[in-house]
Amino acid sequence: MSEKNPLDFRGSGLWAVILGGSSGFGLATAKRLARAGLNILIGHKDKEGSVETAIKPHFDEIRASGVKLVTHNVNLFDEDGRGEVFESIAQNAGAGKVHLFMQSIAAGSCRLLIEDKTPDFRGKALKGLAEALQTQGVHATPDQLKAAVNAAFHDKGCDALHTLADSRIPYREELLTQEDLQRTIFMMGYDYLLWGRELCKEGLLSKDARLVAMTSEGNEVAWKGYAAVSAAKTALEASCRAMAVELAPYGVSAYIVQAGITDTPAGNAIPNFDLMKAQARIRNPFHRLTAPEDVAEAILGLCGPTLRWANGAILRVDGGEAISGL
Repeated sequence: MSEKNPLDFRGSGLWAVILGGSSGFGLATAKRLARAGLNILIGHKDKEGSVETAIKPHFDEIRASGVKLVTHNVNLFDEDGRGEVFESIAQNAGAGKVHLFMQSIAAGSCRLLIEDKTPDFRGKALKGLAEALQTQGVHATPDQLKAAVNAAFHDKGCDALHTLADSRIPYREELLTQEDLQRTIFMMGYDYLLWGRELCKEGLLSKDARLVAMTSEGNEVAWKGYAAVSAAKTALEASCRAMAVELAPYGVSAYIVQAGITDTPAGNAIPNFDLMKAQARIRNPFHRLTAPEDVAEAILGLCGPTLRWANGAILRVDGGEAISGL
């Protein structure tokens, strides 16, 4: 008789709680864990219209896996919304039944610190190219070349032109405020710790529960317009280290997953993200973007016994993107 697959949770009565589970990494993880037999509780905040049209089919897919699904469309940074979700966890999962808690909410402010004074490298390059073409008998103005580059990049998929193309995701006119910083660092930096602690204190976590949150390469690389989120990610990683040490005596393991550049709604809110995606496809050893499903498979792995001793680790799930030069 073969041994039971340690990643098969069917019949266990265990749950995964995913905040931000209606899109991106959270939704992909919910689907994958449902197929593995974990019941799913999702907290999210979306317009009612999109819930009934775009999101409902995904939730139906989770239910079709034969597990329970409970969803709450509430403001997860409002006391009433948080209270509703926490009470639901207690009622639906119950004591000792939450095997995975995932914080996958992207709620940060992506604004420049100060007016952008970067030299016009694109304009200089296009001017030089126009002059070089003239020596070959080709007459094109820098503006004509710019239009051609943008068409080739955005419409023809010519990723190698990312250094010359204009982004369709520009910086916002408003600059970063102190309130933006405070709100972003709290929501994306400390919320993971607060939820994990409360779930542990109330006895809702399983005897070997796993806590997971998401970071990005922006934790170390300075992307313009990403200052507040970058600060939040470093706070998040510090929080995870503290959780890994202080929750371990309760049987709980805590992890951070660092995904590569991924085409998600949250990612596409980052200024210049279309240019970043093109660069990532070139730089990544597999020459493709990370998919939410890649991350979901890794998180399923964290739910089993194999990676439990990686407690406190930042696990890169990017195909080698972060270590690859151009």
